[in-house]
This record gives sequence, C-alpha cells and structure tokens, in this order.
Amino acid sequence: MKKTVLYLLLVCAGSVMFAKAGDTMYVNVQESVLRDGTGFFAGKVGAVAYGDQVKITAEKGKWAEVVSTSDSSLRGWIPLSSLTKKKIVLQNGSLGVSASADELALAGKGFSAEVEDVFRQENNSLRYDMVDRIEKNTVSDSALYEFIVQGQLSGGEE
Repeated sequence: MKKTVLYLLLVCAGSVMFAKAGDTMYVNVQESVLRDGTGFFAGKVGAVAYGDQVKITAEKGKWAEVVSTSDSSLRGWIPLSSLTKKKIVLQNGSLGVSASADELALAGKGFSAEVEDVFRQENNSLRYDMVDRIEKNTVSDSALYEFIVQGQLSGGEE
C-alpha cells in the first residue's frame, strides 16, 4: 500500500518536475506574470492565463522559461508550479455550459457552487463579504520588497 501511494505521488509530482526544454505545457493558475529572470522580483514582461499553452525553452531551479504558442513575442520566466502537462480545454458555452477562469481554477481544486452553498449553510455566521474585500487589496512589488528587507525575511531571490 505504501509503495502504491509513493508511486502515485511521484507520478503526480513528475507531471511538472520532469518538464524539459521543448515540452508543451498549460498554465494551471488564474494568471501568472512572465518575468525577465528567475525570482519573484524580476521584471515583468507579460502575463499568461489559465489554459494558455506554452512551450518550455529553458529551465532553472523552480522556474521555466516559456514562450506562448499563440504569440511568439510573449516570452519569459514562470514558476514551474504554475504549469501542468495536462491539456486544459476551455469551452465558451458551446455545450450550454460556461465558466470563468476563476471558476475553473477553483473547480480544479475541488470547489464548486454546490460545495460553497453547503459550506455557507453550515457556517452562516461567516462574513463572505469581508473575503471579497480582502481579495481586492493589492500590494505593489516595491512595497512587498521593502517589507521583506525591513523584516529581514528571506524570499524573492533565486
């Protein structure tokens, strides 16, 4: 049993860990910034969205340099964790079903409108409006970097 679980974990992890130059992959997060180098504070050169297809041109640590298959001028570094080898197909209502990229990303993590409704019913005193307000807060990269430096935290570099 332990060997089976370990094998399954390795297979799942391998879908990203063993990506190499030339591989075609898909963005598995709502949106990811493409950067001009590896590291969170590297300059922004573009962005890709959930389901976008990219080709890996290089790899460095936890980062992959990619080029968009739909726009060859869109090129940069992205965390490997934002990519999957599994093909993501978006349909815009052709079968009478439509969902936003947000909804698809959440559904891929096990959330759905039904799950949320059940959770709300069981936890009706929670303030979902506060979650919506918090999600709208933003922090600039420069402010975040200043916070990390002043707090003598490690992060952002690679």
